[in-house]
Amino acid sequence: MSENKGILCPHLILCEGADATYFMIKYIDYLEDINEIGLKEFQAMNFGGNEELSNYLQLLTISRNKEIIKSITIIRDAEKDHIAAVQSIRTTLKNNGFSAPIHPNEIARDDKKKVAFSLFPTLSGQTENGTLEDLYLKNLVESADDLLSDIDIFINGLQSKGRYIPRKHKSRLYTYFAVTDKFTALKLAEAAEAGAFSFDCSEMNCLKSLLKEICSA
Repeated sequence: MSENKGILCPHLILCEGADATYFMIKYIDYLEDINEIGLKEFQAMNFGGNEELSNYLQLLTISRNKEIIKSITIIRDAEKDHIAAVQSIRTTLKNNGFSAPIHPNEIARDDKKKVAFSLFPTLSGQTENGTLEDLYLKNLVESADDLLSDIDIFINGLQSKGRYIPRKHKSRLYTYFAVTDKFTALKLAEAAEAGAFSFDCSEMNCLKSLLKEICSA
């Protein structure tokens, strides 16, 4: 499984940004290790920001290896409006000639390929606002409720003094990494590989079921 080295595998996972891409690479590695999915089946590719997804889909349609594509799965953050995120993906797919599932974690089929999408933080059919970092915070291997409460007091104190914190979810997670000192210098996927995050959780299991259905006959 690789990032943006041309189309090498039949099942593409198009990810919003580098963190999501590397996270999915490590997750597919994990599924390979537990004999759930083969690495040669899936390839994670970084489509950049959400506004770039349309251009990326267009590039796939003219790729010299486009005929090997059997499925496309889009994964991005729900961010501050999960309903708008779903609509944005569906509109982008339809505008570029692809089938568009009505709901996340459903599969739309046409004569040539399967199409699906899923949203962080739930990675399931039940969406909510949030990001990859929120998924991390819910599934840290070590119990962190007390520490996260203290971190929230710290962040809220900064905000009460007029400090603007535009990405509170990132601030919470990376403050946790810094305080525990185990994962300070690591990217999200590296932290998962190092044991910060549990891939064996309900959200990831929903995604696993989707990926297994996608690569089935």
